[in-house]
Amino acid sequence: MTICIASICEKGKKLIVAADQMMTASIPMPYEFETDDVQKIYPVNDTAVILTAGNALYAYQIVENAIKRVNQEDFQGSVKEIADVVRQEFVMLRREIIERNVLEPRGLSFEDYYNFQQRLVPGVIQEIESNLVGFNLGVELIIGGKDEENLYHLYTVTSPGQLVNHDAIGFVCIGSGSPHATYHLIGESYKKTMTLDKAKELIEASKKRSEVAPGVGKATTIKIYPE
Repeated sequence: MTICIASICEKGKKLIVAADQMMTASIPMPYEFETDDVQKIYPVNDTAVILTAGNALYAYQIVENAIKRVNQEDFQGSVKEIADVVRQEFVMLRREIIERNVLEPRGLSFEDYYNFQQRLVPGVIQEIESNLVGFNLGVELIIGGKDEENLYHLYTVTSPGQLVNHDAIGFVCIGSGSPHATYHLIGESYKKTMTLDKAKELIEASKKRSEVAPGVGKATTIKIYPE
């Protein structure tokens, strides 16, 4: 997969994000390669940014649809509401793929399934229910952004559509390299009160530590907000 890291420092006044440049996808076959053309850090608007890990094709679709919704003229949402838009797009894509791959081959839609479930063979119902509950889209996302007081917040969206706030810890890592990066930040006692220079140093070291994990690229992109 990859590594993406986001952290809050200087008591929430600064946001640091970092990502490798490894491309991962599985359609029509699994493949993985590193390129400087990969984008894993997507600015949403003047207040928020999204980082993506996992299947790059699905991640791009989620982010593109979420950004379109957020940037509608009448959208005046908070960072949490932006994160919830991302969560909704995640859930809709997951549902679409389940319907296309699990239900449509049986001549069913979600509406058909719920209307005629009792007529189906128990084994078919069990398989469908297993996919509804357990299907993993293979995408993780971080949403970082500032509120009206110019303080930054961190959220993640993960399968099956779980939205979690990470402000209490002040950092979050996603992707195959996340355990290595996370344990390094914990070991170094990362705090939201750290200066920008110290926090950036730890984020860079955590990214370097994560490179031992499968699927993590050597190249690194780091951005600091506000710029």
